[in-house]
Amino acid sequence: MYKKGLKMLMVMGSALSLTLSACSTGGSTPIDKTPAPTTTPPAQTSKPAENVKITFWDENPGPNRTPFYEELIKRFQAKNPNIQVEYVGIPASGAKQKYDVSIAANDMPDVAGINMVWLSDFVAKGAVQELDPYFKDWSDKDKIASNIVEFDRGLTADKKLYYLPHTMFLDILWYRTDWVKDAGLKAPTTWEDFFTDVDKLTDIKNNRYGFSIRGGSGSINQLTSMIYAYSGIGEYFTPDGKATVRDPKITEFLNKYVALYKKNTPVSDITNSNKEMNATFDTGTTAIIQHNFGSYNDHVTNLGNGKFAGVIPPKAGNGKRVVVPVANGLVMFKNSKHPQEAWKFLSFLMNADSQTYWNQNIGQMPTNTDSLKSDYVKNTQHIQQGAEVLADKETIALSLPSHLPDYTKITTQQLEPDFQRVLTGKMSVDEFVKGWATSMEKAKADYDAAMKK
Repeated sequence: MYKKGLKMLMVMGSALSLTLSACSTGGSTPIDKTPAPTTTPPAQTSKPAENVKITFWDENPGPNRTPFYEELIKRFQAKNPNIQVEYVGIPASGAKQKYDVSIAANDMPDVAGINMVWLSDFVAKGAVQELDPYFKDWSDKDKIASNIVEFDRGLTADKKLYYLPHTMFLDILWYRTDWVKDAGLKAPTTWEDFFTDVDKLTDIKNNRYGFSIRGGSGSINQLTSMIYAYSGIGEYFTPDGKATVRDPKITEFLNKYVALYKKNTPVSDITNSNKEMNATFDTGTTAIIQHNFGSYNDHVTNLGNGKFAGVIPPKAGNGKRVVVPVANGLVMFKNSKHPQEAWKFLSFLMNADSQTYWNQNIGQMPTNTDSLKSDYVKNTQHIQQGAEVLADKETIALSLPSHLPDYTKITTQQLEPDFQRVLTGKMSVDEFVKGWATSMEKAKADYDAAMKK
């Protein structure tokens, strides 16, 4: 499956590369005027002119996102005065649990942003609306890269469309260019450079650390990107169902990586989520962090241009570059009393103007082909680099097994606390890897058996 994902991403990367030198449209396509779909899944509908209220949940609110959603909602309501959109920010730390509770109580929002890895669970619970009947009649459907749409279909076993991403991103190593230059070091474009820089840039007496490890919420997603990038392994499972995390190259990396804790990183890393980790970089405590495109604007605000840059995690020793793309996006929930209006809002967020505005402000990559021709994309260095990486024939896109119903549970309830035990020396790397592999292999076997019934 990773080859199919790579093909999709290489096409996407090639398209991006072409747009970087093309004349920009500035994201100036007309505001979406899509009519309601002619075929609507069974649901209670409302008359188009009726004044209605729909609810939109944001799964990761904050000052670097909420104001931009609020602005998009204002723009949408100006064009659709009969539709009121209520914005609700769900704190990221408990977002999945909040969604699960709302599904159990049948009290879900109309439209929501969700993490890609939650989708298969929500589909299995019968909570989200199939979007094919709406999407096929949408006038702008051909402006969403077809390979992205096919990638979305591959997120669930039935290959139907439930999810549309209005942004995508890659993991990246942000580093202090001024610190690296002053120390006479190289940018961390190889794994040797990475570990050398982390060590040489550590000056604990002056409260400077070479790196910050994300040890709190969300740690396994970032760790997965790093271990597979280092190993050069492009498959999560072998053909016989064994988890590739058992590979010695991954253990080799983990031993090196875990050894950085407290020696080259802040002690607080053990509980740091992305917010705290990014803060160590922005306040001049840490030289290098691993995050994603989305924190770019915060770094510009806090550090200014010229003091930092980013590189995609390096190629492995085998010459392969393994990346784990993430495409975060939007779903409609089945209990919506106003599905036509819900779709109208969702499709508005997917149009070129909305995507350009959203991605420019959060520093990520759009999926609308008109938005990919905007000045924002053409002039943003880390987006250009992402395009080059995705277009490289040596790049492998690792497909995470997020379709496994137990995937999120394993990563958050087992692996996150286990990783903290590894960092504190209460669990060995070997025990951690064995537990990771065993749980994922069982989840895959259970899923495969269920699909055969």
